[in-house]
Amino acid sequence: MKTKILHIIIIAVSSFMLLSFSASNRNYQTECITIETDGYISIKIWNIKKGVKYKPEQARRDAIHAILFSGISEGNRCATQPPILNNSEEQEKFKSIQKSFFANKGKWSMFTRSSATETTLPAILGVKNWKVYQVSISKNELRKYLENQKIIKSLSNGF
Repeated sequence: MKTKILHIIIIAVSSFMLLSFSASNRNYQTECITIETDGYISIKIWNIKKGVKYKPEQARRDAIHAILFSGISEGNRCATQPPILNNSEEQEKFKSIQKSFFANKGKWSMFTRSSATETTLPAILGVKNWKVYQVSISKNELRKYLENQKIIKSLSNGF
């Protein structure tokens, strides 16, 4: 009897965790291409679940999400970029504006310059049929916006 109850609890918890993970819908991967002198960072981005159905606007939105929450993995010409929201306090503050920020006509679009299909696939993808985009994001302007919204502290404030 105790074993049966334990199995039911394990299945319930596992199902909840799986649904929570699936609901996040953040299945993108990134790779840094260049860090430009004008404050832009160019990245490659692709979605491991959507493949060829990945849309340019979603790639731009995901690129902003990556810059904010997960950072960007290194590439041939640039080092790993840590996330702008690098602690739980900043992430919690961002939640207050997140829905409107990522809305269809939200502020997120002001911080991307382009979303072009990339012709060279990252080595980890091999020869699979993927849509990989190159997206340029104004990391400096995004940081200034978040400072003005009191989400993050200014870099000039010190530690």
